[in-house]
This record gives sequence, structure tokens and C-alpha cells, in this order.
Amino acid sequence: MQTPNTVTPETPVESVNSSEILMNAMRREAVPDKNLDMIRNILFGEQIRELDRKHASLERFVRVSINTLAEHTQRKFDDLHHDLSLTKDLLTEETKTRRDDIQAARQRLEQNERLLDELAKRSGIAQTELHERMSSEVNKLEQQMEAWRKDLVLQLQETAEQLRHEKADRKAVAGILNGMAKQLFDVEKIEAL
Repeated sequence: MQTPNTVTPETPVESVNSSEILMNAMRREAVPDKNLDMIRNILFGEQIRELDRKHASLERFVRVSINTLAEHTQRKFDDLHHDLSLTKDLLTEETKTRRDDIQAARQRLEQNERLLDELAKRSGIAQTELHERMSSEVNKLEQQMEAWRKDLVLQLQETAEQLRHEKADRKAVAGILNGMAKQLFDVEKIEAL
């Protein structure tokens, strides 16, 4: 049994062209599609248009949301990049400042060490010179005191000898002893210094 939509192998294909068969089949199928679209449009047309509007609105919303999120993310990324760059610059500057401070402190320390070494040398030299000078002065004073003692002893011996040979009166002896006491008093002052 043959239907208008089917071709059976029993049909002779003598003068029928295959392209004609295809065109006829398409014409037959196109008519029901138009009818089907029209039926769909009548039954579901308003709902489809509403769904299309909702779909378009949702698509716009998603697109705007994605763009807003992308812009927000980019701003946050730019802010973070700026903050990181600023922090890096500040840390670099702080590191340089600390390095310079450490270098300056090290130079001051080395300079102070050199000054202390030089001061210690000068102090040692000055102390040695002072010790030598004091030793020299002490020797000179000892020699001078020894000379004064010898001189006083000699004067006493001469005076005693003179008194033995001459019989002097008491006033002369008192004057001589007074002079000797003054000389002894002056020598004691010098020794106290």
C-alpha cells in the first residue's frame, strides 16, 4: 500500500527525477509545519512572548551583573595592586633609610673608636711626661733641700765654733738663734709644698 509520503520500490522510476521527489516531499511537509506554527502561536503565543521578554530581561540582568562584577573586581584588583605597590615602595624606602642609618651609626662608631684610641695614646704620653716631670721636680727639690740642710748644718757648726771662740753676750746668741729659727721655718714651708 502506498501513501502519498512514501515511495515503494515497486514503483518504476522511469521518468521521475529524484530532485522532483525531494521537492514534492518538502512541499508536503512544509504545509503541516506552517499549520503547526500557527497552532502553537494561537495556543502558546502570549506565553512564549512573555518567556522571550523574561529571557531577554534575564540575559540583560546577567550581562549587567557580570559587567558590574568584572568592574568591581577590576577596581578591587587595581586598589590592591596600588596598595601593594605603595607598601612595597614604603618598605623599600624604610629599608634604604635603615640601611643608611646603620651605615652612619657604624661610621660614627668607627670614628669614636679611632678617637678613643688616639685619646688613650695621648693620655698615656701625657701621663708618662707628667710622671717624668714630677720625678725630675722631686729630685730637684730633694737636692735643694739637701743643699739647704748642709748649708744650715755648716752655719750651725760655724756659729757654734764662733761662740766657743768668742764669748758673746746673750743678745748676740739670741739673734743668731732667731735667724736660724727663721731659716728652719722657711725650709719647713718649702717642704710642705
